[in-house]
Amino acid sequence: MQPSKGKLIFDDQCEFCLWSIWQLRKLDWFKVIEFIPLAKASQIMSSHSITPEAMQSKMHYISPCGHVTAGAEAFRAFGKKIPILFPLAVMLHIPFALKLASFIYMKLAVNRYAISRLIKCSSKNCSTHRKT
Repeated sequence: MQPSKGKLIFDDQCEFCLWSIWQLRKLDWFKVIEFIPLAKASQIMSSHSITPEAMQSKMHYISPCGHVTAGAEAFRAFGKKIPILFPLAVMLHIPFALKLASFIYMKLAVNRYAISRLIKCSSKNCSTHRKT
């Protein structure tokens, strides 16, 4: 019997987010995370009371037992499952470390479409190709 995987919901309309998920997939040696693009996550979002507005501001991780975390807290949760990220995830339990990580995460999240333009996105999904 295969153990249950955690689920990471991410913005699949953001080239920076796609690049980040590509990196995480390479680090997830034991395949403990199921990566779910936002465009295909409506059912799981509604079953865990995650609003579309919340998803637009932060990635969300749903642990195998159903606990939902977002942003830097999500990184802390799934980072413990990935051996190479484990030390960094544990460090986020140091007082004020999560607060600092949350600040950095929010700065990246708010500017993710601008960062996508800087990394010269290659897909039609990125904000440089999207009509707003």
